[in-house]
Amino acid sequence: MSRVCPSCKSLNARRSAVRASEITLRHIFLSPYRCRECRTRFWVLSRNIYYFAGIIAVAIAIGAVGWQVSGRLDTPPRQEAQAAIETQRVADLTKRAEGNDAVAEHELSRLYGTGLGVPKSTTEEHNWLQRSARHGHVLAQYELGVALRDGVGAVQDFEQAQKWFQRAAEGGNARAQYALGLMYRTGMGVPSDTVKAYTWLNLAAAQGVPNAASVRDTVLARLTSAELLEAQAEARRMGAMYLPKAAPAQ
Repeated sequence: MSRVCPSCKSLNARRSAVRASEITLRHIFLSPYRCRECRTRFWVLSRNIYYFAGIIAVAIAIGAVGWQVSGRLDTPPRQEAQAAIETQRVADLTKRAEGNDAVAEHELSRLYGTGLGVPKSTTEEHNWLQRSARHGHVLAQYELGVALRDGVGAVQDFEQAQKWFQRAAEGGNARAQYALGLMYRTGMGVPSDTVKAYTWLNLAAAQGVPNAASVRDTVLARLTSAELLEAQAEARRMGAMYLPKAAPAQ
């Protein structure tokens, strides 16, 4: 708020009385001053503008606090409603799973793995995954094979991993076919067999599994001409059995 005279630049200025003709909206934000040196009368920003700005700032702050408080007050009912939905969902899934519904068993396994709606439990996750796999859920069979191969949530067991990969692969799961091909390629849990490795990798590649084609081709280089004929014939036979069927033309 400068009180320097605009004419002579003197600081010797004092507040001047507001004339009746000057009482306008401008008076809210400006105050008149008169220079004692050259008698020039001029206007400067009033203290009112700072008070007004302060009031606006306080109002905004109060509004923001009120909005946050109202949001927090509204959160518990929403959380309670969501919790009730999750609880009912778990109850429904458990009831179906206890009736050997493989889809419900697989979903319960995932819930226990993430802790969504239930206490997180690796043991429960694995138990429901096993049940789902035994009841024929192909994705559960593949995931159980991964758990056993990697020793996650279960004791590492290549032989059992191969068993579940085999079931899932025969169910058409492309990732299981790829995993099974890798096991035969490296002899992990099974005797190394380049013909079987090529066959399963070929099926996985046909379903677009990343890297399956390149790995298959490394196995191809190790096959004799007779083995290649055998492997490709087996891939055609198994493809007719284990690959998804194309939808009929309309």
